Amino acid sequence: MPRLLLALILILPLAGQVPGFEKNYADGKLAYLQGKFQEAEWAMAAALAELDNGGPDDPRLASVLFDLGEVYRAQGKYADAQTALERLLKQPNVPEMTKALDALAKVERAQVNYDGAAELYERSLALQEQALGRESLDLLPDMENLAQIDQWQKKYPDAETLLARAVGIREKQQGPDDPEVAAEYAKLGRLFVVEKKFSEAEPLYRRAIDIIGKKYGFEDAKLCPLLDALGAVFRDEIKLEEAEPLLQRSLWIRDNASGPVHQDVGQALDNLASLYYAMKRYADAEPLYRRSLAIWIQLLGPDHFLVATSFDNLAVILALEEKYEESATLYEKALAIRDRDDLGSLHNLALVDQALNDDKDAAALFKRIVAMLDTPEKQKSAASLLKEYADLRRKMRPASKK
Repeated sequence: MPRLLLALILILPLAGQVPGFEKNYADGKLAYLQGKFQEAEWAMAAALAELDNGGPDDPRLASVLFDLGEVYRAQGKYADAQTALERLLKQPNVPEMTKALDALAKVERAQVNYDGAAELYERSLALQEQALGRESLDLLPDMENLAQIDQWQKKYPDAETLLARAVGIREKQQGPDDPEVAAEYAKLGRLFVVEKKFSEAEPLYRRAIDIIGKKYGFEDAKLCPLLDALGAVFRDEIKLEEAEPLLQRSLWIRDNASGPVHQDVGQALDNLASLYYAMKRYADAEPLYRRSLAIWIQLLGPDHFLVATSFDNLAVILALEEKYEESATLYEKALAIRDRDDLGSLHNLALVDQALNDDKDAAALFKRIVAMLDTPEKQKSAASLLKEYADLRRKMRPASKK
């Protein structure tokens, strides 16, 4: 009898252990890493249920609630994620509070609750400042997330303050010529572009280009996004001649770094061709658009929506050069890739038909377009297009009476 009693005692769980928790939790984490989010959810939820059976003070609750929140977020189940993470924040002695606040802020952002997300980032930033001081590099993620939300809410002065502070922290901690300082200049430059403060963005991009060039060489591909950004600033300032050498340089670097058939080269060709379009240098834009079209077809296939855009770009240039027949062919190809009722493509094709003096076909296309404008809102937004159709009909009326 005593031996039997001893055996029964040995198979009982030790005090504080929850049967099956370890396996469920391990299975959930593995499934999450493998991208099997539904399986991860089931296993994590089972692990949480077993911990709940053991009482509210289990120190493992925080880890399970955090991981379950991330599993829900990965599936777009934001309400469930919010419930799990808010429960986590109510736990005593959360081991990584700033990490939990960041996770919940991401859920709030996904639900377009920017005020809620900002409040969480501010809490996290305050905790970080208290623990690490006001000049720690670890503050930057929260500051930049807050700046992004301020930008979305058009609180531009607040965003400027945060990003300028981030520049100062980087410079102090890493030195003024560190490449990560250049990245901070670029972020602040992008904000100024959004605000249309082009004259303030320009020196930031110049400084960033100088830092990266001195660190990696002035023919390094890391320069290209900055060259493109400064070129865009000059274009927005109507300093087209100053933009040209920057975009030419970006194309040359990308061509040499990536080879002639690469998406970066295609984008650089489009950037430079678009500048030539703005400069009315259509003969210079045409070969660039032809080359970029060939790249997009080779990389993406002939039926990709970006190929349709590339057809449109080249068709516009050809129409301006009065090469109407080829332009019409390209517009038709773009229309075939898109929905057959794509308003923009139909309008472009109608204009080319008019240029070819094919008023009958142009009128048929306009008639299709008008049929698509079936609400007052659509008609209001397309007022100029409707006027073009009316003008065409007036032009055709005398001929029809003969």
